[in-house]
Amino acid sequence: MIVLRYLASQETILGISDRFNITVSTFTKYREKVVNAINDLLPRFVQWPEELDSVAIKFNEMGTYEFQNIIGAIDGSHIPIEQPLECPNSYYNRKKFHSVILQAVCKDDLSFVNICVGMPGRCHDAKAFKHSHLSEIGDELCRQGQYHILGDAAYALMRWLITPFRDNGNLTREQYNFNKFLSSKRQVIERAFALLKGRFRRLKYVSIRDIKCICKIISACCVLHNICLQSDEDIAEFIDAEIDELDANLGENFPVNADNGE
Repeated sequence: MIVLRYLASQETILGISDRFNITVSTFTKYREKVVNAINDLLPRFVQWPEELDSVAIKFNEMGTYEFQNIIGAIDGSHIPIEQPLECPNSYYNRKKFHSVILQAVCKDDLSFVNICVGMPGRCHDAKAFKHSHLSEIGDELCRQGQYHILGDAAYALMRWLITPFRDNGNLTREQYNFNKFLSSKRQVIERAFALLKGRFRRLKYVSIRDIKCICKIISACCVLHNICLQSDEDIAEFIDAEIDELDANLGENFPVNADNGE
């Protein structure tokens, strides 16, 4: 319960320790144990779907526009962190704050089916993707192009990864409409990130300097995010609150999106 309180808020460690009448060192010790235990559940709760046909049907039914054989959407989200102990400049992103990148793929129901955590904030989404295991196995997971995921212009076009046409000012009407439809469908990953950060507000700023510990906390939140969705918890209040706050802070150092999203 203490660690869940920590993950769900921006309350200081000292404040939480006082609230539960424990020492800071005791809290830190049990935070590590609980976070590790949650991460042990990652293969069970964050996994690529097996019934891709049914997933694609549900994804196609989501929203107004139709996209056949799409099983999810991908994007990268910057998680603000304290200046890390090692290679701090690598984590200082173009928005002028330190961060690590959470790359994720989600389904129509906002649950994550693949995550990659830890690339430095200075990296572009394309580089983060290139260094992820998904870039190597994505084609196999999507059954050699039979199914696809949607990405924004930061990603390279592949037979299993559909991206928008490059807009150089000469798009045809068909290309413009395609980009519009793709963008509408791809918003599901932005809503998933909004829900994640709305529910686990620790991810708004992780005041830890050890990158390994930061990555474990982020991935633990992703596991809990999926568990909550499987439990049919009401999510509207978390998404709405996060979006309202993001709108209010537009232009500040903690943006909604790294390149074209979170």
